Order: sequence, then C-alpha cells, then structure tokens
Amino acid sequence: MVEVFLNAFELDQSVELMYTKDAIRPVIQQMLNDYMNDDKIQFQLAVDRNTRLILGWMSFGIIPSTGPVPPELAFSQVTSWAAQKRRGGDMSCYGLAGQLEERSRNGQSQYLPRQRLVINTIVTEPKYKCSGVAGKLLRFAVDYARASDWTIWAQTPSAFGGLFRRNGFYHVADFDLDLNDYKPPGDERLLDIETWAQFKLGTRAESQQEKQRDAIATREHDDDTMGHAESSQAMENPGWT
Repeated sequence: MVEVFLNAFELDQSVELMYTKDAIRPVIQQMLNDYMNDDKIQFQLAVDRNTRLILGWMSFGIIPSTGPVPPELAFSQVTSWAAQKRRGGDMSCYGLAGQLEERSRNGQSQYLPRQRLVINTIVTEPKYKCSGVAGKLLRFAVDYARASDWTIWAQTPSAFGGLFRRNGFYHVADFDLDLNDYKPPGDERLLDIETWAQFKLGTRAESQQEKQRDAIATREHDDDTMGHAESSQAMENPGWT
C-alpha cells in the first residue's frame, strides 16, 4: 500500500513541495500501522483477482455527530496530514500542507454538518489509471455513507474533479494556489498555479434538492439562450418590405 501511494503522486508538483518520497515512506507506513484497525478510519483495497497485486486503495474518515473526536487523519487529506506528521504535528507554519489543511477544514465547517464522511485519499498505480479502479473505490465510500444517509466531503486538484462529478458529487467551491509561493529557497523552477476543487455528496434529501436546483438552472439557461436566439433572428429578419 505504501508503494502504491508513493507511485500515485510521483509526478505531482504540490506533493513534491511538501515532502520527498524517501522522507514520507516511513510516515505512510506508520499511518497504516496506527489506523488500519481504527473504526473511525476505513480502508478499502482494489486487488487483482489473479495476481493479488494491489491496484489502488482509499481511506475515508468517519466524523460522528456526537462522542469522542476522531483522529486528526479522519478530517484530513493523507498528503497534507503526512506532511504534518513528518514535521512534528504543527500545521501552522508549513506552507502548502497547512494551506490545504486549512482550506479543507474551513470548507467542511461551511458546507457540511458535523456528522460526515471525509475522503482522505484515493490512489491507484499509475499504469491502472483510467481503468475504473478509482471509481469503484469511490463508489464503496458512497455506498457506505448512503447506508447511514451521511454527507461526504472531498477536496482534490480540479484535474481529478470528473471522478466525483460522475459519481453524483456536487461542486461547492474552487481555490487557486500558486505553487511558486511555496518553493524552498534557491528553487528557480517556474511552477504551476494549481486549482483545487471541493465537493460534497449530500444526504438523499440534499442530493435531490441539488438536482432540482441544477435542473432549474439548466432550464433558465436554455430559456435565456432561446430568447437570445429569437432576438437575434428578429434583428436579422425585421419583416420590412
């Protein structure tokens, strides 16, 4: 599982700014050791039936409405959480990891109830990307949440937003991060401005309301488009003789 995680983010600029592959390996291994049997952190593996190789895996945190506060990982993305753990636990001064953590926490507080499920990570071996593995892992989380009618939260680079849209998630916010602001001293590379997206999948009632709002917005857009077309046609054919 550790190698799948490391391979999945090998070419990711934002992850590269938070830690190196060698530095984070023991942190991820310790995370698996600590939380594999914690009932507030759920793991799901995608395994090839023939070779028994792990093709991908996911974890999600369970935040109940009452009771003890779950482990920090339950609220977090594994990438930013791992950077926190590697540096001793204080997120306030650790640049990109701290920014991602703060954005996710604020988004959860703004858009979701206390009782929720948080996608911590979904990773696949690079050669199995676009093979449906990530979608199957995500649908496991959706089914798990639907069984208790819980809301789900996910924060991801917008390039991967299609995975969540295809599975019924509702896009709630975007934010941009200029990765050049988080480079270490002496790094002269020109990095990207990375857009991140925040998604939620509401309870059954909330999801139905969101679908209705989208349907109304689509009809209004179609009406505006049709009205514009009719106006244009009238200008082109004023009926003069």
